[in-house]
Amino acid sequence: MRLRSQVGSNAETAAFGDVVILAVPFAAIDAALADAAPLRGRVLWSCVNALKPDYTGLAIGFDNSAAEEVARRAPGAKVVAAVPPFANAIAGRSLRYDRDLAPTVFICGDDSAAKRMVDGLVRELGAHSVDAGPLRVARLVEPAMMLAVSIAYAGVPRDVGLRLLERGSVVPIGEGSRA
Repeated sequence: MRLRSQVGSNAETAAFGDVVILAVPFAAIDAALADAAPLRGRVLWSCVNALKPDYTGLAIGFDNSAAEEVARRAPGAKVVAAVPPFANAIAGRSLRYDRDLAPTVFICGDDSAAKRMVDGLVRELGAHSVDAGPLRVARLVEPAMMLAVSIAYAGVPRDVGLRLLERGSVVPIGEGSRA
């Protein structure tokens, strides 16, 4: 898979490609989605974490998630939550990881084919992906990403990622017991 991207207005970029990436602050999801083309039937990769504007905690969590809010506000979109611990890589900065040290991206969604598409992009970016289950599991994943943010910005900003250690073979997304 080759990554191709295009820069433009929200509506222009939402009309381009197979996957629409939503990577905005939590408070900006309504405006970003309103500016985007209709997303019904489209794969919408949510990189949104429900961080407070001052990064001191989560605006919501445990009984809701940013990903679920995105799904409610983009009816019919195939929302996949996969909050990368390295958003600067999506912004164009190339990061290279040793395969065994690459950060883990937890992928949540209710559509197996959409999750496989996002999984391919996450792996292309050099990350280790884990199928965390349905979209509602993002309620648990987003607070874990807050931990990474807290560590990354404690004192001096630095690149930080979480890595899930697994024993045994890893089952590719869509081939295991989770949907």
